Amino acid sequence: MPYKVVIIDDEPWTRGVVLNLGQWSLLELEVVGEAADGETGLELIHKVAPDIILTDVRMPRLGGIELVQKLRSAGDDTPVLIISGYDDFDYVRSALKLGVTDYLLKPIKAQELNQQLQRCVNLLRRRSDARPRSDMQAGFFAEGWDDRYYAIRQKLETALRVGNQQLVGSLFDDLHRLIRSHEGEQPANTVMIGIYYALLLPLQRYLETMGASKEEVFAGKNTIFVFSRDNSLGQMLDFLRDLYLTAIRQTEKHRQRPRLDIPAVCRYLEENYAKGVTLEQTADAFHVTKEYLSKAFKQERGEGFSEYVTSLRMKRAYALITEYDAPLKEVGVMVGYYDLAHFYKTFKKYFGKTPGEVRESLKNDNETTP
Repeated sequence: MPYKVVIIDDEPWTRGVVLNLGQWSLLELEVVGEAADGETGLELIHKVAPDIILTDVRMPRLGGIELVQKLRSAGDDTPVLIISGYDDFDYVRSALKLGVTDYLLKPIKAQELNQQLQRCVNLLRRRSDARPRSDMQAGFFAEGWDDRYYAIRQKLETALRVGNQQLVGSLFDDLHRLIRSHEGEQPANTVMIGIYYALLLPLQRYLETMGASKEEVFAGKNTIFVFSRDNSLGQMLDFLRDLYLTAIRQTEKHRQRPRLDIPAVCRYLEENYAKGVTLEQTADAFHVTKEYLSKAFKQERGEGFSEYVTSLRMKRAYALITEYDAPLKEVGVMVGYYDLAHFYKTFKKYFGKTPGEVRESLKNDNETTP
């Protein structure tokens, strides 16, 4: 199941930017609600119990800092990303004291937003792993090697998602060496069970996300063999490694069955380019890797994915300026650019003129026309 996210901001435009820039499916997140002020946002939080909260600082009725204070006072430690247009140290200091994950300034940048969302996801996963403080965990990390364990596990999950079979194999080797050096080849039964299910969970999430068949991957394998004391750490990790690699192969077969419909991709881009659509989002929509999409698009169209999307945006921007007399400051957003300077730079590179120069030349042409 994806983690639930709510967005609280009194500016509909800002909420729209966040919705467009966030790589929700890729990060296994789902936006389940929006609110236009702090009080409504607090009610929404109590109603849907989100896993991650994005909130503006200054809002009607209840500001973002006050909202987080109420949550923390009630013992709610949900990860929070504070968003504001005010580069004010007092706000930053207040937010950090309350333990927010980060403080993002407008205009929001896609890379920064998604990096912080990934931090929230990592934090939630670590909390989930740490919650059941069983006998296994009490002794498992007694020597303080949990950081190395989690680092390898995080890399393993990423390698699984991108389908890197070689890296998956080597990370299982790293995991084996690490655990064996602290727990031996025959760890306590509670340790074996804890590791087993901690590694099985991301595999199950991966299969659900990719729409792959669990039956094909597990193929009648006895998944509770770990409870037997006859099994070593190496045998258990080899078993899990085989499941991971089988899952990657099955999803690759699933991806390669139908030939990617590039005309359908183009139609998708024509419908979504103004929303700031990315290569990753498009690949996710067509259930392929971004590398495969990029290569297939270039082979069939003779131009790169980014070039095509830029062309769609620039042609529409030109029409908005010359035919519809749209305000120049709004044109960029209307075609999917949320950084005005980046839009102006791209426009000039594409047409050889700035948006203002295009409008001025059109005005001069009209004045000289009899």
